[in-house]
Amino acid sequence: MARAVLALSIGIVLAGCGGTLDVPQAIEPPAVARSERTWVDSSRPTPRTSQYAGAPERTLRVVIWRPQTANALPLLLMAHGFGGLPEKFDEFARTVAAAGFVIAAPAFPLTNDDAPGGHDAGLTDFVHQPADLSFVLTQLLQASGSATDALAGSMDADHVAVLGHSLGGTTAIGFTRKSCCADARVRALILVAPAVSLAGTFGADADVSDLPTLLIQGTKDPVVTYGTTAAYYDRIGPPRFLVGLLGAGHSEAVESQVEPPIPARDAAQRASIAFLNAVFRSAGTAFETTLADLAAAGDIVRSDPP
Repeated sequence: MARAVLALSIGIVLAGCGGTLDVPQAIEPPAVARSERTWVDSSRPTPRTSQYAGAPERTLRVVIWRPQTANALPLLLMAHGFGGLPEKFDEFARTVAAAGFVIAAPAFPLTNDDAPGGHDAGLTDFVHQPADLSFVLTQLLQASGSATDALAGSMDADHVAVLGHSLGGTTAIGFTRKSCCADARVRALILVAPAVSLAGTFGADADVSDLPTLLIQGTKDPVVTYGTTAAYYDRIGPPRFLVGLLGAGHSEAVESQVEPPIPARDAAQRASIAFLNAVFRSAGTAFETTLADLAAAGDIVRSDPP
């Protein structure tokens, strides 16, 4: 999809007695640039684990994808799961970026696949990850607001969303729906196979809010069951949307790198782009059409708009 043709410019020019047909010219999606930043939050420590001595600060490497345009675009933060990495989102992120978004994904200090001492020892650090997202969001918006920064003017501070996968979904729930950690700058939430059973760690306050939320869940996920995510959908209240990816497992919807995309990633990309456009660009009818198309293709779709 990231390489797919978005539109065709078709022209028919009749000339002479027989006429000629111009060959349709493909219009490619805008080129997407990938860059990295490393930001250090000196106000919070990285705790020690059984395999790591800890540090007095938290260092966050952030991968950024953005289309080459002068416009300020909506920002989507992506939170990886246990043992994940920003790079595992690459093709998904490129596709969404090409649709007109800036994507930024941090590597969480102790749960990423390259974490010091191994991510297996760092699981409990997820409680600090909502604050990591807030810190990264602040750094991104400050960079966008600086005339001398390479990211100057690239992000719309009023149009921020977050996507969390698996343990990153737990992080995103804390970051948006829990009183301990909720960041009011976030206007939309996408959860992909979220580990909702751990969200209570952030407090027992209600998960209901008016935050537009899209849930994406594989029906054959051996880690987070479809029923678990469907139950969370029932709990959170509208505006809420659920796409059950028929036959999909736990990670391929956002981590598959195959091109053209496998059906699960294609459906997740289409749903995510249409959802973000509905929230930030008032494209609700197009989102409804996308959901109907996914349902017609065999995916499970539930929709409860405001």
